[in-house]
Amino acid sequence: MDTTIIKTADIAIEFAQATKFNDIELLESLLHDNGEFQIQDRKNEVIDSNKNEFIKWYKNKLDNTPITDIVYDQCIHCHIGNRVVIFNDGQFPRTIKDSAERSKTGLMIVVKDGKIITLKFCFVFLKTENKYQYECELEMIEVLKKQGLSFSEAFLKVTGIELSDTD
Repeated sequence: MDTTIIKTADIAIEFAQATKFNDIELLESLLHDNGEFQIQDRKNEVIDSNKNEFIKWYKNKLDNTPITDIVYDQCIHCHIGNRVVIFNDGQFPRTIKDSAERSKTGLMIVVKDGKIITLKFCFVFLKTENKYQYECELEMIEVLKKQGLSFSEAFLKVTGIELSDTD
Protein backbone atom coordinates (compact mmCIF):
# COMPACT_ATOMS: atom_id res chain seq x y z
CA MET A 1 0.00 0.00 0.00
CA ASP A 2 1.24 3.53 -0.86
CA THR A 3 1.95 5.30 2.45
CA THR A 4 2.10 8.70 0.73
CA ILE A 5 -1.61 8.49 -0.08
CA ILE A 6 -2.43 7.50 3.49
CA LYS A 7 -0.34 10.35 4.90
CA THR A 8 -1.93 12.84 2.51
CA ALA A 9 -5.42 11.62 3.42
CA ASP A 10 -4.62 11.80 7.14
CA ILE A 11 -3.20 15.31 6.80
CA ALA A 12 -6.26 16.40 4.82
CA ILE A 13 -8.49 15.09 7.60
CA GLU A 14 -6.35 16.81 10.25
CA PHE A 15 -6.50 20.05 8.23
CA ALA A 16 -10.29 19.78 7.94
CA GLN A 17 -10.73 19.09 11.65
CA ALA A 18 -8.40 21.96 12.59
CA THR A 19 -10.48 24.18 10.32
CA LYS A 20 -13.78 22.99 11.80
CA PHE A 21 -12.62 23.65 15.35
CA ASN A 22 -10.71 26.86 14.47
CA ASP A 23 -7.49 25.34 15.83
CA ILE A 24 -4.93 27.79 14.45
CA GLU A 25 -1.99 26.14 16.24
CA LEU A 26 -2.75 22.80 14.58
CA LEU A 27 -3.23 24.50 11.20
CA GLU A 28 0.16 26.20 11.56
CA SER A 29 1.82 22.89 12.45
CA LEU A 30 0.40 21.22 9.32
CA LEU A 31 1.69 23.85 6.90
CA HIS A 32 5.21 23.75 5.50
CA ASP A 33 7.21 26.87 6.41
CA ASN A 34 8.20 27.39 2.76
CA GLY A 35 4.86 26.45 1.26
CA GLU A 36 2.69 28.35 -1.18
CA PHE A 37 -0.93 28.94 -0.26
CA GLN A 38 -3.66 30.70 -2.23
CA ILE A 39 -5.75 33.43 -0.65
CA GLN A 40 -7.88 36.34 -1.88
CA ASP A 41 -6.87 39.97 -1.63
CA ARG A 42 -9.23 42.84 -0.74
CA LYS A 43 -10.64 42.82 -4.30
CA ASN A 44 -11.24 39.04 -4.06
CA GLU A 45 -8.48 38.36 -6.57
CA VAL A 46 -6.66 35.06 -6.01
CA ILE A 47 -3.04 35.51 -5.02
CA ASP A 48 -0.29 33.24 -3.73
CA SER A 49 0.87 33.78 -0.17
CA ASN A 50 3.31 32.44 2.36
CA LYS A 51 2.39 30.54 5.51
CA ASN A 52 2.04 33.60 7.75
CA GLU A 53 -0.15 35.51 5.27
CA PHE A 54 -2.33 32.45 4.75
CA ILE A 55 -2.82 31.86 8.48
CA LYS A 56 -3.79 35.51 9.02
CA TRP A 57 -6.30 35.42 6.11
CA TYR A 58 -7.67 31.99 7.04
CA LYS A 59 -8.08 32.89 10.73
CA ASN A 60 -10.09 35.96 9.74
CA LYS A 61 -12.31 33.79 7.52
CA LEU A 62 -12.76 31.20 10.28
CA ASP A 63 -13.62 33.83 12.86
CA ASN A 64 -16.53 34.92 10.65
CA THR A 65 -17.77 31.55 9.35
CA PRO A 66 -18.70 28.42 11.29
CA ILE A 67 -17.82 25.20 9.49
CA THR A 68 -20.97 23.09 9.20
CA ASP A 69 -20.08 20.64 6.44
CA ILE A 70 -16.92 18.88 5.24
CA VAL A 71 -16.63 16.78 2.07
CA TYR A 72 -13.49 15.05 0.82
CA ASP A 73 -13.04 14.77 -2.92
CA GLN A 74 -10.29 14.66 -5.54
CA CYS A 75 -9.04 17.17 -8.09
CA ILE A 76 -9.63 16.17 -11.71
CA HIS A 77 -8.05 19.18 -13.41
CA CYS A 78 -4.68 20.72 -12.58
CA HIS A 79 -3.51 18.21 -9.95
CA ILE A 80 -5.40 15.07 -10.91
CA GLY A 81 -6.03 12.78 -7.97
CA ASN A 82 -4.91 15.16 -5.22
CA ARG A 83 -7.10 15.39 -2.15
CA VAL A 84 -9.59 18.30 -2.05
CA VAL A 85 -11.44 19.42 1.06
CA ILE A 86 -14.76 21.16 0.45
CA PHE A 87 -16.17 23.19 3.35
CA ASN A 88 -19.79 24.36 3.71
CA ASP A 89 -20.82 23.05 0.27
CA GLY A 90 -17.93 24.93 -1.33
CA GLN A 91 -18.84 28.34 0.12
CA PHE A 92 -15.78 28.57 2.39
CA PRO A 93 -13.12 30.01 2.33
CA ARG A 94 -13.19 31.63 -1.12
CA THR A 95 -15.62 34.42 -1.98
CA ILE A 96 -17.23 34.19 -5.43
CA LYS A 97 -16.77 37.45 -7.34
CA ASP A 98 -19.35 37.03 -10.09
CA SER A 99 -21.67 34.59 -11.85
CA ALA A 100 -19.01 33.53 -14.35
CA GLU A 101 -17.18 31.66 -11.59
CA ARG A 102 -17.88 28.14 -10.36
CA SER A 103 -20.38 27.94 -7.52
CA LYS A 104 -18.19 25.79 -5.25
CA THR A 105 -14.56 26.02 -4.21
CA GLY A 106 -12.46 23.38 -2.52
CA LEU A 107 -8.94 23.48 -1.16
CA MET A 108 -6.61 21.14 -3.04
CA ILE A 109 -3.83 19.85 -0.81
CA VAL A 110 -0.29 18.94 -1.84
CA VAL A 111 1.79 17.23 0.85
CA LYS A 112 5.56 16.86 0.91
CA ASP A 113 7.61 15.38 3.74
CA GLY A 114 4.54 15.16 5.98
CA LYS A 115 3.58 18.84 5.66
CA ILE A 116 1.13 20.71 3.43
CA ILE A 117 3.33 22.46 0.90
CA THR A 118 0.52 23.80 -1.30
CA LEU A 119 -3.10 24.81 -0.75
CA LYS A 120 -4.78 25.83 -3.96
CA PHE A 121 -8.37 26.71 -4.79
CA CYS A 122 -9.95 23.87 -6.76
CA PHE A 123 -13.14 23.92 -8.82
CA VAL A 124 -13.26 20.62 -10.72
CA PHE A 125 -13.97 17.59 -8.54
CA LEU A 126 -14.32 13.87 -9.11
CA LYS A 127 -17.58 13.31 -7.18
CA THR A 128 -19.00 16.77 -6.43
CA GLU A 129 -20.97 18.58 -9.12
CA ASN A 130 -19.84 22.18 -9.55
CA LYS A 131 -21.85 24.34 -11.91
CA TYR A 132 -21.03 27.90 -12.82
CA GLN A 133 -22.80 30.41 -10.57
CA TYR A 134 -24.92 31.69 -13.47
CA GLU A 135 -26.22 28.14 -14.09
CA CYS A 136 -27.35 27.93 -10.46
CA GLU A 137 -29.00 31.34 -10.72
CA LEU A 138 -30.81 30.38 -13.93
CA GLU A 139 -32.17 27.24 -12.28
CA MET A 140 -33.49 29.31 -9.36
CA ILE A 141 -35.06 31.82 -11.78
CA GLU A 142 -36.82 28.99 -13.64
CA VAL A 143 -38.25 27.64 -10.37
CA LEU A 144 -39.56 31.10 -9.45
CA LYS A 145 -41.07 31.56 -12.92
CA LYS A 146 -42.94 28.27 -12.50
CA GLN A 147 -44.27 29.67 -9.22
CA GLY A 148 -45.79 32.62 -11.12
CA LEU A 149 -43.12 35.34 -11.04
CA SER A 150 -42.16 37.18 -14.21
CA PHE A 151 -38.59 36.82 -15.45
CA SER A 152 -37.77 40.33 -14.19
CA GLU A 153 -39.22 39.61 -10.74
CA ALA A 154 -37.40 36.29 -10.49
CA PHE A 155 -34.13 37.83 -11.72
CA LEU A 156 -34.39 40.58 -9.10
CA LYS A 157 -35.11 38.06 -6.34
CA VAL A 158 -32.17 35.80 -7.29
CA THR A 159 -29.52 38.38 -8.22
CA GLY A 160 -30.66 41.53 -6.44
CA ILE A 161 -30.42 43.35 -9.78
CA GLU A 162 -33.43 45.17 -11.17
CA LEU A 163 -33.80 44.95 -14.93
CA SER A 164 -34.70 48.11 -16.81
CA ASP A 165 -37.24 48.21 -19.64
CA THR A 166 -34.41 48.05 -22.18
CA ASP A 167 -32.88 44.83 -20.75
